[in-house]
Amino acid sequence: MLDCKLYFQPESLTVALDLLAKAEKRLLPLAGGTDIVPAMSKNKLNVAGLVDLSRIQELHQIKIEGNEISLGSLCTFQEIETSHLIRTKVPLLADAAGLVGSPQIRNAGTVGGNIANASPAADTVTALIALDADVRLRSTAYARTMPLKELLCGAGKTRILPQEIITEITFKILQPGSKAGFIKLGRRKALAIARMNMALIFSVTEGRINFARVGLGAVGPNPCRSNALENTLIGQEPSDSLVEDFVMEAEREVARMLGSRPSAAYKCEAVKGIARDILSSLFSSSEMVVE
Repeated sequence: MLDCKLYFQPESLTVALDLLAKAEKRLLPLAGGTDIVPAMSKNKLNVAGLVDLSRIQELHQIKIEGNEISLGSLCTFQEIETSHLIRTKVPLLADAAGLVGSPQIRNAGTVGGNIANASPAADTVTALIALDADVRLRSTAYARTMPLKELLCGAGKTRILPQEIITEITFKILQPGSKAGFIKLGRRKALAIARMNMALIFSVTEGRINFARVGLGAVGPNPCRSNALENTLIGQEPSDSLVEDFVMEAEREVARMLGSRPSAAYKCEAVKGIARDILSSLFSSSEMVVE
């Protein structure tokens, strides 16, 4: 039984923001509830009540504006996975959303909630980090935009203020012909929280990789970009030897990030497998090309 005395379900963003502004940190915004509800049932959150955002229609949209895609913060993983726009323009994000938890979690969990929860292993966050996404936040007094990589500031920690709501996540469309993929290593094939994940984007011009982004998850407090892995790819010709160079650099990068943590030995070995699998697949497949 949740110890929650107050429950609001506004149908407009204005009303929701007004409730949070007047609550003086006593109310918490509720998205899909897949993290908050279990935490409250275990008395891990001390709040007076919830502001359920589920009826605010503007937070559910997936749209394209110029060269940017916008995800409403209340878009579920299922909606992202099955969106034709996402599958054709940013397939790695559709792949990441499709690997989140169970069908029940994918139907309820939201991209905004995934960001606000700030898990080190969040699948869609790793993909969004590779996409260099921005997060837009609103309060009654202002709106602001912050790079996702700056919004996250530690495991379970963000720079979201109590009176703010994430309204949308935006990122630029990948160039046609780019290749993009996402891979996840979990404890089980289903319902797994990632022990490690990787998102990879690159494009090739005149036989050489001219653009690359690599996101890594579950190897630090938050998912992050890896400049070392990106630099390993840029300027090189796709080849089996480049795959092995990438694999070795991935091992070094994870070793650097984890230091002497108990999980370091396992993850240094494991990252070699996912790095080899994702890059080999992208080099050989014609089905992972962005339209």
